[in-house]
Amino acid sequence: MNELKELFLESKKYTFKEIKKILNIDDETLYNQLQFLEEQGIIVESNGIFQKIPNNCLVSKIKICKNGCGVFYFDKDKYQIHPNDLNYALNNDLCLFLIDNETKQAKVRKIIKRFDNLVVCEFTNNKFKMYGGNCFIDIPDKETKKLVEGSRVLVRLKNDGLCGNIVEIIGHKDDPDIDLKHIAIKNTFCLSFSQDTIEELEKIPHEVKEEDLKDRLDLRDKLIYTIDCDNTKDMDDAISIEINEKGNYVLGVHIADVSHYIKYGSALFKDAYQRGTSVYMLNSVIPMIDKSLSNGICSLNPNVDRLTKSCIMEIDQNGNIVDYQIVKSVINSKKKMKYSEVNKILEENKIIPTYEPFIENLRLAQQLSIILSKNIQEKGYINFQSNDLSISLDENGKPLEFVINNQRTAEKIIENFMLLANQTVATNYCWMPFIYRVHEIPDEEVLKKVLDFLRIIHYKIPSVRSFDNPKIIQGILKKFSCDENFKIISNFILRGMKKARYSDYNLGHFALSFDNYTHFTSPIRRLCDLMVHILIDKYNDPNITQEELKELETILNDVSNQASMKEVKAIEAEREANMMKMAEYMEDHIGEYFNGKIINISASGITVEVNNIIGHVKIYDIKGDLYQFDPTLFIVKGRKTKDCYQIGDNVRIKVLSASKEFRTIDFEICQKLTKQKTLRLSS
Repeated sequence: MNELKELFLESKKYTFKEIKKILNIDDETLYNQLQFLEEQGIIVESNGIFQKIPNNCLVSKIKICKNGCGVFYFDKDKYQIHPNDLNYALNNDLCLFLIDNETKQAKVRKIIKRFDNLVVCEFTNNKFKMYGGNCFIDIPDKETKKLVEGSRVLVRLKNDGLCGNIVEIIGHKDDPDIDLKHIAIKNTFCLSFSQDTIEELEKIPHEVKEEDLKDRLDLRDKLIYTIDCDNTKDMDDAISIEINEKGNYVLGVHIADVSHYIKYGSALFKDAYQRGTSVYMLNSVIPMIDKSLSNGICSLNPNVDRLTKSCIMEIDQNGNIVDYQIVKSVINSKKKMKYSEVNKILEENKIIPTYEPFIENLRLAQQLSIILSKNIQEKGYINFQSNDLSISLDENGKPLEFVINNQRTAEKIIENFMLLANQTVATNYCWMPFIYRVHEIPDEEVLKKVLDFLRIIHYKIPSVRSFDNPKIIQGILKKFSCDENFKIISNFILRGMKKARYSDYNLGHFALSFDNYTHFTSPIRRLCDLMVHILIDKYNDPNITQEELKELETILNDVSNQASMKEVKAIEAEREANMMKMAEYMEDHIGEYFNGKIINISASGITVEVNNIIGHVKIYDIKGDLYQFDPTLFIVKGRKTKDCYQIGDNVRIKVLSASKEFRTIDFEICQKLTKQKTLRLSS
């Protein structure tokens, strides 16, 4: 790569063959390296000729505005592109721009890399309008025969221009779930299962057979129950708890034995691999495995026998595991409990008649949960502010309310018990090829910049030399836990952390402060958990061969990467669905006034949160003065009045516009509701 870069230090031009001859590199490697250098803005290719990028060109991602214009940011500068100069670029495409530094105008000279070559279009007036965009896509006439006005289709774009072919007819614009289908497909999730999977499903029984019970620990007489969200239909975890003769807790975490029905290499596994995770958007779910399994034989429904894998742990009064076993089992859940009702019992001492036989056991679970919480806190568990959003919808799917789901007693019980089971399973199998949930130590420079930024916006953050101990981050968050802007502080620090992911290398989990950690407890919903169950089956099989072990080891990296990538896609889909409903809600409130809080400021504008709904304020929409962004203090300041807006300010806003289609909300700041705080530049 360094030799390749040196070729372009001077303004010389080369063909692909000339470069290959000079460096003696194979075609595929050279092609990938040249593509990488072009994406980095170091070189440019035109008509087969490669050269150093000209001084009047830049490489960046383009943003397409609702008015059809384009915009991109480079360092502190903002460049605008007229619709006639987009050269077929679409939102988020990586482009080469020809720039004018005096006027800050630019033209798209080349699309280096499409953000996505799959787009959703709506068939209207015999044209294909890209949904969420202002452009039209050319489709061959022969592909339009089955379409009607308002049909939504998935289109694969060709490399050049705005033309493509129909991949799939998604539905009609008036279908009640069409927008969620669009979001799912856009984020690479399939809506249907393969024919091979459907055929395999027909062979799976709907109830546990007697022959399935061989060599399983029979726990059907135990007091076992599930606690989950009020509307959950796929329950993959149940718990049991009692005190033994030693005075120790015996905690059982019983997980649906999905791998009994889904074998590695089967069509069911291949479809689960392609999905990687279940996708939860609003009140709908795109399941990783078919609902006949996820809501049926694999779901730990009450009063029916179910096959499980049980992690049964003996825990002393200090929360230490003194013994454990991981076994195949069969259970019969005695009750399907809801978080909301368990919280009423444990927090408000309410008596719910159908729960009376379980109340004493629930209080025992609460006791152990408190002990476990104390232990993980002492080790350095980092508790970030929850951003889990719940949206209430009416019978027509219209949004009514946006609420952050804060963790309460029942949710904490289940979390603590699942954390312990996941940790125990990872510890038991860490000597074999395995999959882990890892969270690496934060990048010191990145986190230092985040803390410096928080200091600039008036928070007294102590000087930190090293970030290799999670107690440092834990202490900072604890210090501001009662601050009215704790959510803002927590979110900025979270952005400075590395992202948790899956890996076949055990790198530990920084935020949990665990040396060994995996995901074992949700095999219905997550690929990693399903693979962990398959590994447990293989390692407990006395007839497993060295060849099988070697094959398992070779696929774990691919499974880890797939699970990590699909998790990110699922989060993006959920976020887009939420933004769509936020915009839909505000479409009915245009012209109305709300109180909100500034949660971020950048060169592109001000982000304001109103009742958990996120909208944006363009700097030129602030009345009363000509306002400018100050990148050193992260404030917006008026030229004449010197009036400032900064992160954490409470403001009165007016809703200017909203678009469900574009997922956008535009606010106007009318008044500042908080007194300006003194800015500090301490280090």
